Amino acid sequence: IMPRFLIREDGSHEHFLRNAKRQEKLGQMVKDWMGAKKLRNGAVSAIPNILSSTNLAALDKEAKAAVTAVNNTATTNQLPPTLFSSLVNQVKRGDITQFSGPTPTTIQQPITAVSVPVSEDIVDNRSFVEKYGRCQEVIGRGAFGVVRVAHKKIDPNDRTEFLFAVKEFKRKTNESDKKYSKRLTNEFCISSSLKHINIISTFDLLKDAKSDYCEVMEYCSGGDLYSLIITAGKLEYAEADCFFKQLIRGVTYMHEMGVTHRDLKPENLLLTCNGTLKITDFGNAECFKTAWEDEIQLSGGISGSSPYIAPEEYLVKEFDPRPVDIWACGVIYMAMRSGRQLWKLANEEDEFFEVYLQKRRDAKGYEPIEVLKRARCRNVIYSLLDPVPSRRITGSQILNSEWVREIKCCKAAGDG
Repeated sequence: IMPRFLIREDGSHEHFLRNAKRQEKLGQMVKDWMGAKKLRNGAVSAIPNILSSTNLAALDKEAKAAVTAVNNTATTNQLPPTLFSSLVNQVKRGDITQFSGPTPTTIQQPITAVSVPVSEDIVDNRSFVEKYGRCQEVIGRGAFGVVRVAHKKIDPNDRTEFLFAVKEFKRKTNESDKKYSKRLTNEFCISSSLKHINIISTFDLLKDAKSDYCEVMEYCSGGDLYSLIITAGKLEYAEADCFFKQLIRGVTYMHEMGVTHRDLKPENLLLTCNGTLKITDFGNAECFKTAWEDEIQLSGGISGSSPYIAPEEYLVKEFDPRPVDIWACGVIYMAMRSGRQLWKLANEEDEFFEVYLQKRRDAKGYEPIEVLKRARCRNVIYSLLDPVPSRRITGSQILNSEWVREIKCCKAAGDG
């Protein structure tokens, strides 16, 4: 069996990522959790095959840890929640209803869609099928809508295909046609303008006869970083470092282009099968500076997912959005290395965050960061997670740090 990550004798490494297998494991982990929960409650399990003493002993270690984290009342002596426990909470809320590999299906709706013109002088009337092939398997579902894979054959006599990810957007509750259109065209304009190996390529925005939109993007067969962390428990040093350096490269490029993401989290970091990381989902992204402006536009409001939101978003009305992205990168690195979210939210109401603020001032430091094996690494992570945004390290400073300069990325990341 091919491992997901392999370090060669010369010190180089390779990633072998298969999303379908990972989805199967995620499904089994959730089933195991559900079965164990039913057993504790004295109920008859709906999944009898996993409840023998043999199978219970073989329960995934990460699933066991998550069961404890979800069902115990948090105290300052406990560890922060695992990423798996956050997945369990999504299942309990009904946000996620199934775990499986790609689901074969066909869809008629986008086939009649036409490209939304970015200019009145450029109109492309070719059908969806002519440009991108036929939509088949479903690879993702969420509040936003559905993601399918489109297969485009170049030569009918050849089995070679181009694959595209097609994201179909749902309207928000009570969202007008005008707001729906503006939201998606704004997202498309930002994402399609960014050209970098560590940012997902966005090719087209299409509208069908019902005025529903879909976006055509680069397909990443390696799944997302969130599911990788959960199924692995935590990532190896070299593995996490490789992904982190790629993430910072992408974020630094975005900031140089005057764009902030404002919703960086493992779920929004896609992976190719050989380990190239791609930042995706620019629904919350903002342009903070244009090429002809000298001063940046400040941001406001709380945006993103709670564990990754920077503390200044809770404290002030306006702030520089770039340190917000940097903060999220620090939380993501710690999630990769520990398999845990450091806190539920970065404000004084969260006891885990309060512990962090106290311990970072202590001579012994904050244990989850202190266990990182290299002092250079620890210093950079503390700088990413500085609660004072004006003191927080920048993307270019991270890339120029001794620690990150020494990180060797995989060949797929462009370091080969």
